[in-house]
Amino acid sequence: MKYFNQITVKTTLLLALILTSCDSFTEVDMPQSQLTGTSVFTDVSTATAAVADIYARMREGGVATGTASGLSSLMSNYSDEFTFFGTNTDLESFNRHTLVPSNYYLSNLWNTTYGQIYAANAVIEGLEKATAIKEIDRNTLKGEALFIRAYLYFNLVNLFGDIPYATTTDYATNATLFKATVEQVNQKIIDDLLLSEKLLPENYPTEERVRANKSVVIALLARVYLYNEEWEQAALQAEKVIVNPLYRWEENPATVFLKNSPSIIFSLHPGIAGLNTKDARTFVFSSGPPSKSVLSNAFLNNFETGDLRKKLWTRTITNGTNSWTHTYKYKKTTNTGTSQEYTILFRLAEQYLIRAEARAQLGNILGAQQDVNKIRNRAGLANTTATTQVSLVVAVLQERKMELFTEQGLRWFDLKRTGLANSILEATQPNWKSNQIILPLPESELLLNNNLLPQNTGY
Repeated sequence: MKYFNQITVKTTLLLALILTSCDSFTEVDMPQSQLTGTSVFTDVSTATAAVADIYARMREGGVATGTASGLSSLMSNYSDEFTFFGTNTDLESFNRHTLVPSNYYLSNLWNTTYGQIYAANAVIEGLEKATAIKEIDRNTLKGEALFIRAYLYFNLVNLFGDIPYATTTDYATNATLFKATVEQVNQKIIDDLLLSEKLLPENYPTEERVRANKSVVIALLARVYLYNEEWEQAALQAEKVIVNPLYRWEENPATVFLKNSPSIIFSLHPGIAGLNTKDARTFVFSSGPPSKSVLSNAFLNNFETGDLRKKLWTRTITNGTNSWTHTYKYKKTTNTGTSQEYTILFRLAEQYLIRAEARAQLGNILGAQQDVNKIRNRAGLANTTATTQVSLVVAVLQERKMELFTEQGLRWFDLKRTGLANSILEATQPNWKSNQIILPLPESELLLNNNLLPQNTGY
């Protein structure tokens, strides 16, 4: 909390000025603010506050938030993880696969995330001219902003396909951007991350793991390379994180999602002392019938007998006649005096699974088995019986499903990147169509910028 206490006053002053200035890249009259002014970058504390504000905004909205409008909610509904309950028709359309370009959550996801990208671009531009700030501090803050931009674009390109890739705060330029191809965006993401890796230190800038360091960047690089099927690089980057003494394997699955877990690579601070992650408030309920999405029976049936993840990371509520099971990785829905749970964006288990999949694809059978068993044994399960390349890839994807469920849309991205979405969803979702492998571009954005046309196929 020391870091957050130091910048609270400066951040508060900045918030009123910048929260309304970064809504959309395609807004015609993008207002100027002190975020893009030189005064912010004449002092390291105000520059740091500008970066801290982006993390705070990620917590509150966009792809990373634990609210109903973030990927953990939207794409868990979109994949095979959730069955929808409630009356929110915009959220229901994700689960029923009746999504239309005018959907509120769709446009909010786009605008909020691009607003955060705008803020990251403003920081990068400001720091490049910030001669009054020491080089070491400029490098750290610029490295963080580059990581944030890459992280946000990585999620957007995997959701929407071809998208505009902006690197400036010039609203006139941003308002008329054309779409870049998926391949172009992926290369720009990698370029940003490689530069960020060079700029960031090994240690975290704060006592808690709530700002990016070099390993956070490497963890995202491992994910990017995995999705791009660059197996050698994926294995190499994941291993860098795995062997880093900053991180330790958490043997007890009951404590994996506590804020002090040594397996956490990067998380979002809840903002106020005593508050906890928004994920619990989004997913947890105590009576039924629920008004929130629940874990689907098809998903729950995939847990093996004795899997501790089902026991510890899910909870079943009954009204005596019917029962419903919600995700229970995060449990604290109220202020607990001292914060206990932060929203985790990167953790060590995913890096083991990345290395396992990459090793399997490269024919390293023993290495892949060892990584899979690391995950299975903590869950109270016996070693994998998979002994071939094909069976090991299947085993890894199964462990990813049971380990990473309801975390930032990772299950949906797995279905998409492996080509399994059609076969799995068409069996259970009558409205599923193959074009829904990417989301529609928001209608409001197409109306503002004709260069974003054509709309994604099928919408």
